[in-house]
Amino acid sequence: MPIKVGLDRVLNLPPFWLSFAFMALVSLPMSYVAFPITAAPLGVLPSLGIIALLTLVMCTTTAAIAEAIVLIPPESRPKNLHDLVVIYLGKRAGTITALAITVIFFVVLLACNISIIETLNAFTGWSKYLSLSIFGVVTLLVISFGSIAHSLSLVAGAIAILVMITIIVALIPFVDIDRILYFQLPFTNNFGLAPNIWSGFLGVMILSFIGPLLLVPSAMYVLPRNPEAHLFIKGSLWGIVFQALLMGLWIIAVDLTLLPGQLIGLHGTVLIELGEVTNPLIKVMGAVLVLILPGLAAIRSAAQLGVQVNIFFKSSKQVQDGNIRIFNQYILPAIPTLAALLLVAILVDIDKADVSIFLSIGGILGSTIATGIIPIMLYKAVIQKNIKPHLPLLGFFRSRLLMILNLTFFIIILLLYGLVVWDSLIIQVLACLISVVAISQLLKIFTVLK
Repeated sequence: MPIKVGLDRVLNLPPFWLSFAFMALVSLPMSYVAFPITAAPLGVLPSLGIIALLTLVMCTTTAAIAEAIVLIPPESRPKNLHDLVVIYLGKRAGTITALAITVIFFVVLLACNISIIETLNAFTGWSKYLSLSIFGVVTLLVISFGSIAHSLSLVAGAIAILVMITIIVALIPFVDIDRILYFQLPFTNNFGLAPNIWSGFLGVMILSFIGPLLLVPSAMYVLPRNPEAHLFIKGSLWGIVFQALLMGLWIIAVDLTLLPGQLIGLHGTVLIELGEVTNPLIKVMGAVLVLILPGLAAIRSAAQLGVQVNIFFKSSKQVQDGNIRIFNQYILPAIPTLAALLLVAILVDIDKADVSIFLSIGGILGSTIATGIIPIMLYKAVIQKNIKPHLPLLGFFRSRLLMILNLTFFIIILLLYGLVVWDSLIIQVLACLISVVAISQLLKIFTVLK
């Protein structure tokens, strides 16, 4: 298949750049089209502060997962994060991890489908159901080719970044630097805790840093050509930093171009409003970006959901006939994607398709586990084996104080959303239960690590 072979050539990048690309390109979040809206109530400076804090947190979790992978003998290295967690922490922790990852990618897939069909409906007048059907078929075809999902994500991610940088440069004449002085914070101006100011942005940003979830598939391609793993780890960390810098530039460019009143209350994408206020070229590029980013994220999410469903329904090791192999290879991994398409169709029909709600739930109930609590538990397991850091730089991320601060951060976030932000009893209880697990791990760090 010439297309597949051609795309897979990007997986032959040098080890550092391939690791970097998995973090910066394959994990490029679809939330770029929306998070300037959620940043508007806070203002630019507090939003940049949150990005900086989350970057440090995610560098720690990236280092934890990467080091855990590297310390396993090459012939025994797992193919997904679930199996890595099982090796270090046992089957129960592995199952929880798989559930968290499933939640993350399922809600992202829902948000991607909604974003794309809404955009196509606005620009072409196509029926939302027709757009959903076409995009669903394309997604299923792409993920059926296996590695093409990663290689296509690399190419699409690179194109998306070029488009974003072009938009940022085009916005320079419209930027009003004086607007950087506008900000709102909790407990100022009689606001109190004011969850409406920060909850949207914080939830979306936690979900946006999903790079650590892609470290295991990245290692499959990189480590055979970089056995000492230093390029794998460095490339992954720099990929997280690059993504954070791009997020910061994006918020600066967009939120200093539009007034807060033009952003607050918008639903979906900021780019349509941005194009109408500035010039038609930005509107056209914005429309392209709206299609690329959710399209990229949908392919990635559908592929990862296929991995997760195979984890939950592992087939027998006995010899299988052709029909069973076809079912396990093509039909079973497609079930979550088909379920997402059906749910989106139902939500569109009853006019309940709200992207921000899905992203918030996925970020708090999924990412806090898979990219927060679990990686710190992995670090604890690695440290207890008295294995020295693979790179001197990792000693900083392994520090007991940083691990405690990271877990405390996620505990506070979970309790805030569970007790203050959300009003649904089910997800409130889930958030509080996850926080209890995190507190138990925090106590273990105090009592076990010296």
